[in-house]
Amino acid sequence: MNKWLAFAEAIVVALVGVAVFSVMNIPLPWLIGSLAAVAAWSITTQRKLYWPFTFRKIAMVLLGYLIGTSFTKNTLIEMGNHIPSMIVITVLTVIFSLMLGFLFSKLTGLDLSSCMIGSIPGGLSQIMVLLDEIKGLNQTVIMFLQSMRVMVIVIVVPMVTVYIFGDEAGAELSGMGTSSITWTEMPWYAFLLYPLLMASGAWLFSRLRIPTALLLGPMVLTIVMTFIGLPTPELPIEFINLAQIFIGAHIGLQMNPRDLSDWKRITGYTAITIAVLVLFGLILGYGLTILYKLPITTALLSTSPGGMVEMGLTAVAVGGNVSVVTSYQLFRLLFIMFFVPFFFKWLNKQRRHDL
Repeated sequence: MNKWLAFAEAIVVALVGVAVFSVMNIPLPWLIGSLAAVAAWSITTQRKLYWPFTFRKIAMVLLGYLIGTSFTKNTLIEMGNHIPSMIVITVLTVIFSLMLGFLFSKLTGLDLSSCMIGSIPGGLSQIMVLLDEIKGLNQTVIMFLQSMRVMVIVIVVPMVTVYIFGDEAGAELSGMGTSSITWTEMPWYAFLLYPLLMASGAWLFSRLRIPTALLLGPMVLTIVMTFIGLPTPELPIEFINLAQIFIGAHIGLQMNPRDLSDWKRITGYTAITIAVLVLFGLILGYGLTILYKLPITTALLSTSPGGMVEMGLTAVAVGGNVSVVTSYQLFRLLFIMFFVPFFFKWLNKQRRHDL
């Protein structure tokens, strides 16, 4: 009963945040409003809220389908031209993040490896997988750094694109859905078949131990469906809003700064390093607009050091090119998952050798 009361409280707090941010005309109210309200309420009141992790899984499957509908044969061919810039931007971002993590460790006195992993811009859940690969890490430090980075970026980047560069949040989701058919024109069995197919894709990719399986499985399956000529109607806006609040509340509840000793000083240093990292991503994004003539929204979200789920959802909400944003974010995620564990294993060996 206590758990479900905590869940009900979390829903009320999240919806109040959505309402307040909607009235204030803040971009992405369903995502940012729920995130900010849940984080602020749980930190200031110290009340234990509950948010089922299943909701995040559902949001990832929904987003996987949504992103998959944005890919066509032309977009895949176009993305081939971006591979050189993907490599350069990913390497520069990872190296710069590691440098910030090193500096953060020196300033706070916290464990070097934990600070560096906490500073790497991967997805929250994917970075936590690295804990199984690398021993002796401080999970509290990593979770705090990763959660705060994602929270700040999800709030700041949309506002930068809307208020500074003039893009309108909530613009029509152009490119979403490759078929002119709507869900109301689909046969009745599609409402059972499509969710089953998306869940099957997520399950298969999970069994194959592919990173971000719950998103990539439905995404790849939707792309295949599109290519073989099956209809992929737009995801109704109500489901997009649902995915936003599911993810927003989940991120908000990850913020537990009081779990750290001297948390006020550490939070201050964290905010500074995140601001520097966001600025670095904005500079790279501006360079991408010059190189490929991309819209500023798409370029900034492509290079922004957030997670693929969060940036993909933001791209949907602000009308960015979802396929481009997802491709850059996915490339960085795969690079991090494959190469970063080897770097930290080498680093730990070097440190033990020095001792």
